[in-house]
Amino acid sequence: MRPRVLPLVVVLCAVCSSAAAQWHIGLEIATNSYKGSSQDTSGEAEGRPGGGLALALLAHRGWGRGGVTLRVSLSNPGFAVAGKSLSITDKTTGQLLEVASLFSTPVGGIGPSGAVRIELGPALHLWDFDGEYRTRLGGIGALAYEWPVSSRFIGGIRLEGMLSKSWFDATEVPPEFERQLTWRYGVGLGLRYRL
Repeated sequence: MRPRVLPLVVVLCAVCSSAAAQWHIGLEIATNSYKGSSQDTSGEAEGRPGGGLALALLAHRGWGRGGVTLRVSLSNPGFAVAGKSLSITDKTTGQLLEVASLFSTPVGGIGPSGAVRIELGPALHLWDFDGEYRTRLGGIGALAYEWPVSSRFIGGIRLEGMLSKSWFDATEVPPEFERQLTWRYGVGLGLRYRL
C-alpha cells in the first residue's frame, strides 16, 4: 500500500507547488480624479466625488498568459463642487469602499522582463455620503506595466479608468442640476508578492 501512496503524494506536492506559484497578494496606492455625477444645466458647475488617494489590497491568480485579480480598495474622495475656476472639496464625507474583479492579459513587453497588460472588469462601489450608503456597479479598464523586483516581488504601475451611473439619487440634486455618468481616472503604484 505504501509504494502506491508515495507517488500520489509526490504528484500532489508538485501540483500544489505549481498552483501556489500562480498566486500573488499585494498592496497598491493610487491617486484618483472624478468627473461627472451631477452638473448644472448651464454647464458652469458640477457636484461629484472629490478624488484623492486610495489604498488597496489585492489577490491575483494567473493562468498561463491570463489572470484575474480581486481588489478591495478604501478611499475618502469626499464631495466636491467644481466650477470653471474654483473647486471646493469637503473631505468630512464621501468615503468609498470598492470591490473589483479585473481580468487581465498581456499585450506586449518593455525590456527583457517587463510586461504590459490590459485589465477589464466590473466594480462594486459602496459610497458613504453623510451616513447614507449608495451602491453602484461600474466598469473598470486599465493598462498596467509590471516588472520583477526580485524573485518573489513584482512591481507595477497602472493607468485606470472607471465608469458608472451617477452616485447621487434623483432626490439629492437641486432642480437646476441633472445627474450624469460618474467617471474616474487614476494612476496607481503597487507591489505584489508571489506565494
